[in-house]
Amino acid sequence: MVDRHGVRVLARVARNPDASAALLEDLVRHRPPVKKAFREVARHPNATALALSACLQDWQARPVAAGHPALPPEVIVELLADDEWQVVEAAAANPSLPLTVMSAVMSALLSSRGQVG
Repeated sequence: MVDRHGVRVLARVARNPDASAALLEDLVRHRPPVKKAFREVARHPNATALALSACLQDWQARPVAAGHPALPPEVIVELLADDEWQVVEAAAANPSLPLTVMSAVMSALLSSRGQVG
């Protein structure tokens, strides 16, 4: 479908719940890039770490990708220091965030609010 209709359908193809991981990876490599497709791929349950890495390059897809459980833990940890609060919030809520890091974040947060003594 993408070969036949081009960029006009990229985002809709990415939204398809049956889109495979390989197809999603192919969609994020499309030239010219389609920003809306990045957001759809970042939301897709079949998105891989490779596809999500490409999505992190788009400012609108970045917060969505930061919360995706397929993102590697080391990338999630890096995103905790991002300049955009939406990205930090999504990374902190990511279920793949290592528990030790999550505990450290919670301790720092509580400590900064004066609730740990």
